[in-house]
Amino acid sequence: MNKPFFHIIYRACDVVNAVNKSPRPYNLDKKSLIKICFKSLYDALQYVPHKITILGDKLSNEMIEFFSQYPITVTNGNYGNDESIRQCFKKATDLKDDEWIYFCEDDYLHHPKTFSYISNLIIEKQTVISINKKFFFWQNNIRINDLVIFPSDYPDRYLANDREPFYIFHSSDCHWRQVANITFTILLQAKTVKKNLKIFNKASNKANDGYLSKKLFRKNFFTTKCLCLSPLPGLTSHLHIDTITPLVDWDSTIKKYQ
Repeated sequence: MNKPFFHIIYRACDVVNAVNKSPRPYNLDKKSLIKICFKSLYDALQYVPHKITILGDKLSNEMIEFFSQYPITVTNGNYGNDESIRQCFKKATDLKDDEWIYFCEDDYLHHPKTFSYISNLIIEKQTVISINKKFFFWQNNIRINDLVIFPSDYPDRYLANDREPFYIFHSSDCHWRQVANITFTILLQAKTVKKNLKIFNKASNKANDGYLSKKLFRKNFFTTKCLCLSPLPGLTSHLHIDTITPLVDWDSTIKKYQ
């Protein structure tokens, strides 16, 4: 199997520091944070075939000038958070069913091997994701062809009250754990978006990623529409104080791109 092609739909807004009001680490202002995160994403993509589309929401001239340095497509509108999410999904419906889409928010820092590891997982998925349905009958609706990848590993998954029993797999690069909670930074195929477009669009109202998670991964005792995997340790980190992916040296990555 050839390396999969990735279409990156990168949602950026430097007007609002954080929708959830959570403080940023490393004392970063939003413009600096976007630049660092995008540079890390761009470098990680050099291992794989890809195309980047920036979907800007009220981007400043400074940010438009920054993005213009790269061979990418930039659109800038006056959307607001909910509509910008819907616009991302709309772009996905115009793509071929088998194309892999990475919906990426502007505050995720990427490990250099992010897409190399993800690409190998996709290539190897038929053998990596194997489940003996004889013993795990309640998950017999898991569909390998509706794979969703959530590239971060959130620290709250390890709190006593939040631990849950999930499958663990391993590819040639790392371990992958099944998860059932995501944000709007996810990687999946266009056909998965199209089949579940009503769910995706409804989830965009008030940026309700909890609703999206419940409908895609938590229906009827885990007879799920999709299988969602996160790498262990995580390959990206959501840059809020409380959501830093553990066990990765993100300090040196920040210093590199600063």
